[in-house]
Amino acid sequence: MGIIRQQTIKGTVVSYIGAILGLVNTGILFPRFFAADQIGLILWLGAITTIAAQFSSLGFNNVTARLFPYFRNENINHNGYLFILFWVGMAGFVLSLISYFILQPLAVDLYHDDSPLYLDYLIYLIPLVFFTLFYNLFEGFNRVMYDAVSGTIFRDIVFKIFNLTFILLFAFEAIDFSQFVFYYVLAYCSPTVFLFILLWRRGQISFASNLKFVTPELRKSMTSVSVFGILNGLSDKLANQIDRIMIVSFIGLGANGVFGIMAYFGVLVSMPARTLRKISSTVIAEAWKRNDLMTISKIYSQSGLHQFMVGCLLFIGIWVNIDNIFEIVTDKFADGKYVIFFIGLAHVVQMLSGVSGVIIQSSSYYKMQTVLMGSYGLLVIITNVIMIPIWGINGAAVASLLSTLLFNLAKYLFLLKKYQFQPFNFKYLLVIVISLTAYYFGYLLPKMDWYVIDIALRSCLVGGVYVILSYALHISTDFNLFVKKQLKL
Repeated sequence: MGIIRQQTIKGTVVSYIGAILGLVNTGILFPRFFAADQIGLILWLGAITTIAAQFSSLGFNNVTARLFPYFRNENINHNGYLFILFWVGMAGFVLSLISYFILQPLAVDLYHDDSPLYLDYLIYLIPLVFFTLFYNLFEGFNRVMYDAVSGTIFRDIVFKIFNLTFILLFAFEAIDFSQFVFYYVLAYCSPTVFLFILLWRRGQISFASNLKFVTPELRKSMTSVSVFGILNGLSDKLANQIDRIMIVSFIGLGANGVFGIMAYFGVLVSMPARTLRKISSTVIAEAWKRNDLMTISKIYSQSGLHQFMVGCLLFIGIWVNIDNIFEIVTDKFADGKYVIFFIGLAHVVQMLSGVSGVIIQSSSYYKMQTVLMGSYGLLVIITNVIMIPIWGINGAAVASLLSTLLFNLAKYLFLLKKYQFQPFNFKYLLVIVISLTAYYFGYLLPKMDWYVIDIALRSCLVGGVYVILSYALHISTDFNLFVKKQLKL
């Protein structure tokens, strides 16, 4: 738990520095200097890249998370694991490249009328997928080296600083939009280069092979985990990105731009969960290897409560400032008001489940996670097909909330039945009461003339009430110890 706590705290700090940069880039500058269809294009490229890179990894991120403990041996380059990882990635990229050339004519026909801007930048998908694929593979490898933070720094800070620079150049008309996209692609690819250099300088890059170590039994396990990892990972990325692709198909790039900007504020709720999932996957895999159910149960319980506490605070903090948000992004994004609400609530539900997905994925029932993820992805697609034509971008947000709720309920019931893991208790109800109380205090505060002052005062009031009540009601021992340490009580 010490490693998880340290890495989660560090990663959360990094994530929120990245979130601030992302807020400046995506929440403030994008809406002011870019047209909605230009924003929609950038977000569409990101969505396609994410899905294609996940497919190209051929499920090997799951192999790394689940089976790397069997390869771990620093003295002999971890038995040639990186050699296998690299060539699997290359094979996956070749498959992705073939798919690109096969599907390109279909994409041209599909988007030619409603989103012609998209067609000029299709070629950028090739470098984007290649570098994102190897970022994912190297970041997974770096994670099992017990470093869940460095990759986050490169992706959430370095990339966003580059992006900020290019946005400002565009804003001051030093570059046009086509040049901006070119530089954006370079910035997007840069974290892979930096992560590779970091691993190389640590002496953790070695492409020496040791295929004799891979016994028939281990090869069978790797193949099985990989196959189910493809389905699991692809379903995950589809569930999280397909709404952007479907909005472009049903409505257009402009609507996708509005949805993407508004959804960004909702996604802020889940920032702390990212690092926790990354580092906990390694610790949980080691615990499964020892069959240490007590440790796994403890991580499951504590992760759910702590994530729920943070998620609720961030959600009410965002929603109580909803009017201020539209002063930041301008009223042309007003149609996306409830996108923030439903997407934010979906991420609170996701955080409520803690690391349940990581536990199932790294257990002997990892195939069930694939079934659940596949059902989740299918449910997201079906609900989007039904709701986008009815409610537009708000329908996509409602579809996300409904699908997330059912998906996490299924994971909870599975772990309860198979392992009798029960993370919930009355403290979760107290967190909801505390959240509603803190929101009410913030809601009663009169509106200030300048939105910056209003955000600061309203957020401090909500946060202060939330922290005081959480401490007084002793929601979490770890939280109370953290407060005492910070205040030196």
